[in-house]
Amino acid sequence: RWLFGLLVFMTSWHINKISLMLGSVESYRGHTKGYEANFITVLALGLLVSLALEKGARFRWLPPGAGWWLGHCALCTISLVVAPEKSYVLMAVWKFSTAIIIFIAAYNWLREEADLEFGLQAAAFTLVVQSAVVLKLKYVDRIYQVPGWFEHQNPLAMWAYMLGLPLLAAAMSGIGAATTRWCTAGFLASAIVVQASLSRASLAIFAVGVVGVVLASFIDQPTAKRVRFVLAMAAVGTLGLAASIGTIVARFNDEGNHESGETRVVMNLAARAMVRDSAIGIGWNNFGLTINQPFPYGDVIDDREREKGNPVDADYAKGVVESHYWLLLAENGYGGWASYLAFIGITSWRMLRGAWVRRRTFPGAFLMGLFIAVALTYAHSDLERVLTQTKNLSAWLLLLGLAAKLESWRREKI
Repeated sequence: RWLFGLLVFMTSWHINKISLMLGSVESYRGHTKGYEANFITVLALGLLVSLALEKGARFRWLPPGAGWWLGHCALCTISLVVAPEKSYVLMAVWKFSTAIIIFIAAYNWLREEADLEFGLQAAAFTLVVQSAVVLKLKYVDRIYQVPGWFEHQNPLAMWAYMLGLPLLAAAMSGIGAATTRWCTAGFLASAIVVQASLSRASLAIFAVGVVGVVLASFIDQPTAKRVRFVLAMAAVGTLGLAASIGTIVARFNDEGNHESGETRVVMNLAARAMVRDSAIGIGWNNFGLTINQPFPYGDVIDDREREKGNPVDADYAKGVVESHYWLLLAENGYGGWASYLAFIGITSWRMLRGAWVRRRTFPGAFLMGLFIAVALTYAHSDLERVLTQTKNLSAWLLLLGLAAKLESWRREKI
């Protein structure tokens, strides 16, 4: 359990302190810059090996859902055929294929409900630590949009609500007092993190997620505990909102919002041109290369700048499209895009079905909160491609691994 708790905590740690890049291309602006090794995967591998060697334990090398992910990676690898830079493709193949170790380790680690409670306590502790970091950066260092220990405020906020919403659902369920306190603290910490990030989409999505979890909980079973919990959280939330409403309103009125939206639109147009030219994509992890000269796909961005009367620097390296779905289409074509949708669709359906079958139980509440969290993450992914980033990817697959084990329990009627 302590090894698993450390695995959860590592999803929040500084990326440059937990990873090593072999063959790193620091100047490249793609989503994968080398052959990455990180402590998250190493810990998961250690956990996996120890579980596999344990006598009498039921162990599965390919749990439900893992095959779909590996199939997605295989279809994405086909783009190697047309990629202008083959090594960039292999970097992505290595990163995303080996990430399934986290999924498999989480699946095999979970053996009883007490393990799940411990995992949520570890997530809560991690969020509490991150909220302390965030508060220090915001009120001591006076940083406007706080990134915490993440590379940017957007992945920080999306990581926080992906962990925080299942904790909210669990805190409102019938678990014991100690775990309730941990989950409540973790949820409140996630709210602090999201608010301090001042990510506009995350603020809105977090609010929608909280309402969704509360409504789903009362539909599941309107208990006295849930009524007391909602009233208490409403009081705390009102105080927190009153203290921060001015900053939040100012953030939504920032002058750069319109320009940010325009950038997303033209990047999507460039991605559309790439998939139009190649149905299998232009090469996994090659977007950051083909969006620049001598390739023509970045011309739509330069043309937009000229229309606004701005000078264009032909040597400036353009970045990667923000939409995860357009990125998949551009780099991996229709096969990579469709297989990703299949993976998230199948795993989400299993979560929803598990939440229904296990309704009025703690695991059912967890699955319901997780379903809402990942559904909102997938919607948000049209604006932010954070599930390509190591820490968010790892936290996501870890949670899906736990959900997959609960699916196996459902099939075995445990």
